[in-house]
Amino acid sequence: MANLGNDNLEEEVMDETTEEVNADYVLDDFDNLPVNTRFLGSTSDAHPRFAKYANFPGLVKLKKNLGLSDVTMEHVLPFLPAKSLCRFKAVSKEWNRWISSPFLAHLQTTHFKDISGLICQSPGSDPSFISFNQDAYGIPSPSFNFFPQLVNIRTTCNGLVCCQSVFEVGNFFYYICNPVTKEWHELPTPNFFHGPETAVALVFEPSTLGFSAHYEIVCAVPVDQTDVSIIFFEIYSSRSKSWRTTETICSEPDVLKLSINGFYMNGFVYWTSLSGAILVFDLKDEQYGTLPLPAGSGPHGALTQMHGELCYMLPQIQDGECLIGVYGNLDMSLKCVIPVEHEVLGETFSDCRVLTCVNSDILIILLPNKVIAYHVKAQKMQVVSEADTEGFQNCLPYINSLVAVAK
Repeated sequence: MANLGNDNLEEEVMDETTEEVNADYVLDDFDNLPVNTRFLGSTSDAHPRFAKYANFPGLVKLKKNLGLSDVTMEHVLPFLPAKSLCRFKAVSKEWNRWISSPFLAHLQTTHFKDISGLICQSPGSDPSFISFNQDAYGIPSPSFNFFPQLVNIRTTCNGLVCCQSVFEVGNFFYYICNPVTKEWHELPTPNFFHGPETAVALVFEPSTLGFSAHYEIVCAVPVDQTDVSIIFFEIYSSRSKSWRTTETICSEPDVLKLSINGFYMNGFVYWTSLSGAILVFDLKDEQYGTLPLPAGSGPHGALTQMHGELCYMLPQIQDGECLIGVYGNLDMSLKCVIPVEHEVLGETFSDCRVLTCVNSDILIILLPNKVIAYHVKAQKMQVVSEADTEGFQNCLPYINSLVAVAK
């Protein structure tokens, strides 16, 4: 494995390439080479012209020379959460250099996908972070006080967080940040006024082929016109560093009042409405559509991903028992029902709220006095936090990532 901490590696490789060209080692006619010429193997087996290059480069370790630490650095660290990686910087100088490098940050962004906790916020208060594992997941400033002013958390996606400054007349800003590194970027002003009723979704898909973490912000902006209300779609792209308004305009009455936080999955953005419908926006074709929500939907349900499919989780109380309905398909029909024992939820089970699903097996349920993780297959409950959760307007899933914020 290459020693990424050696700053002179690139210069040495360039010097070696220059020497190779100057030595005129280019062979124009391979047909005239001796029959017993060997290009691979030991130095003694190599053709004289290639003897200099038969040995393995000294700056690169052969697999047979790799130690346990080298294997761990290459094959284990990219799968760990950001908080754990920051702690492991103290293992050695070599680990510190590797973990601090942008190469490891890129690998970790594409390999670590576990939902690590919830970023929560009450109206008018600083954000807070509920970690699913205090030893492994965390952010250094859960109140987001590294911003120059108080912000509202709008949406999250794969380690990035979209915030908006607290509304003042004629003065508000969008920010993109990584709360782990405290790196943030202020976006330019949109074309429309984005008030508190604007629905926002962050779109970010880490790619092994793309080193830059480019993202998009998709906003459904309601605009009141004479005798009618419509929704414009405005999109910010980190590639173009600008906002643009799509040609698509939505005037469907069932989706004019949207939840402010969108959900992104596989090229589509979803917002639930207060009228029992889902507004769907196709990022590729920039067209919209609608899906029905199950009867009884409201603030206690949530869109999430389960077994690779879009699902809507809705808790219901029947005969003193809490049942979580899982709805899916294009008609959002009932696919299955997950019973949750009364003893698991306690006396406040009637106020339970499903937030998200982790690894298609763990339901994150919010109660007035705690957050629990319910393991569906094992039918076991784990208390994640016993903090007072009443008043939380936003509880957004967050992935503990080292992703760099594209400027």
